[in-house]
Amino acid sequence: KEAVEDHRASSSRQPRSIYGKIVAEADRDIDVHEIFLRAIEYGEENYPGKGKEEQWQRFADHMDEKYSRNGYIKLWIPNSPNEKALKELRNIIEDKTELRKYFEEIYEELRKKKS
Repeated sequence: KEAVEDHRASSSRQPRSIYGKIVAEADRDIDVHEIFLRAIEYGEENYPGKGKEEQWQRFADHMDEKYSRNGYIKLWIPNSPNEKALKELRNIIEDKTELRKYFEEIYEELRKKKS
């Protein structure tokens, strides 16, 4: 039961057991493209009135809030594949030009799917 309760990315405390750490880590499948895609899709679905620039700002703010070095996502297993992927993700988030490039590519990919 504790492991399930402890798995949330927004949880403010460390999981209470090794099982909680394993569940939390497994729940954070960190794939750069997938994370960006899901965040942009969420913005489009939940804020359809926002234009492209507003979607970009919402996306960039969310990436900073959740995944940046000061973000709330935490990993609990050192040297895991997720830790390596999170470092890559954070490097992209810190480079706003690179982050914008990913946003543009995925935003256009979604536009093409809609038409």
